[in-house]
Amino acid sequence: MAVVSSRVIAERFEKDHFHMLRDIKSILGGISRNGETPSEYFIESSYVNNQNGQCYPEYLCTRDGFSLLVMGFTGKKALEWKLKYIQAFNRMESIIRERQSSEWLITRKQGKLVRRGETDTISQLIVYAEAQGSRNMRKKAYTIYTKLVNSLVGVGAGQRGEIPFKTLSTIAFLEDMILHTISEDMEKGIYYKEIYRHCKSNGEQIIRFAYLPKIA
Repeated sequence: MAVVSSRVIAERFEKDHFHMLRDIKSILGGISRNGETPSEYFIESSYVNNQNGQCYPEYLCTRDGFSLLVMGFTGKKALEWKLKYIQAFNRMESIIRERQSSEWLITRKQGKLVRRGETDTISQLIVYAEAQGSRNMRKKAYTIYTKLVNSLVGVGAGQRGEIPFKTLSTIAFLEDMILHTISEDMEKGIYYKEIYRHCKSNGEQIIRFAYLPKIA
């Protein structure tokens, strides 16, 4: 389910979060009196304030809850943010539907298998690099190649479970390329740092023609 925090809404529409919570509670009272399910609109949650470490209440608003909450907001800026949130909800719901498809799930599973093979190959690369004089490859090899793939497709850390099908497929393709490039270059005796440059160059060539969707 696509949701947005009441705190984020308050910030974007330049409202006090305390007043936002008050308005949501008022709406919830009306929803309950009409016999509808409150969680279809607003989900009770909480967050930790980074400044004082205290826990405070918030609500996660569904698309319908968001519509009810901002219905009365007026002005040019309010309209702009309403349109932006509608677009954001559309993107989130599209990704959710895509992730529920059998094609997405199969590709995700295949990607994990490729990732496992790549991990095994990088383990061999670590031994290979150490034989060539590397002293810190063991600590950073996995991170280096993970960051390479993420940077090529424009994905941040921890975002792989939330990406579109096409991006997911491209990641699997890139990781398979890295697996084979590392293996082939090690067989040729190529210096380990040069192997990374080969993987990066090959990845950039792939991305040139991938035409990936933008990650929100």
